Amino acid sequence: MSDGPVMDADDRWKRLSARRCETGLYPLLLEYPDDSFGPVDGGHGADADADAYFRGEWTDDSWPPFETWPGLATPAEAVADPDVWAGEVATAVVREGRARCLALVQTARGADAPAALSWRGAAHHMTAQELAAVLRSWEHRFGVRVVGLGHGSLYLSVAAPPTDAHQARVLAAEHYLACPDVFHEDPDLDWSTYHEELMRLREWRLWWD
Repeated sequence: MSDGPVMDADDRWKRLSARRCETGLYPLLLEYPDDSFGPVDGGHGADADADAYFRGEWTDDSWPPFETWPGLATPAEAVADPDVWAGEVATAVVREGRARCLALVQTARGADAPAALSWRGAAHHMTAQELAAVLRSWEHRFGVRVVGLGHGSLYLSVAAPPTDAHQARVLAAEHYLACPDVFHEDPDLDWSTYHEELMRLREWRLWWD
């Protein structure tokens, strides 16, 4: 982990990301150096299941118009190379000053990084292992890559956004079940049109209070 902001952090992130399968180390952009991580060994929540997590969080009024858990959103077709697009999002995150420090995590898969670090940014709502399960599922279905994080923020690139309204509504329900703070504490967010935003957005920023 760097001691502070790194010059050309996005370019360094891209180079390190390109070598992650070779090195077994996944790069993360960090908002600032943080000693609250506690790296752990093990399967990083490999036994956790995204569908089981969402089903367990569902209540009768979780996400209209669905009266019961609709199941996972269907996968979408990629409109860009997931790794190339992740690099574009990394550049945006760095240039906007959201995260300019660098860390290397001992995992080749970004979805497992929060669990590998025992990241506590979402701890009041879900465990790092449950989060990793959700991220692995989004990685598979929507070309998501983990780009960086802060104390309570998670920056994700999306190479395969939903293209169907029903698919997007189900995905919106998944976002709500994983990260309700975004919906309850952002006064500008319109719940009724959030699924339309998901069809357009190529970066997801999740945050927990």
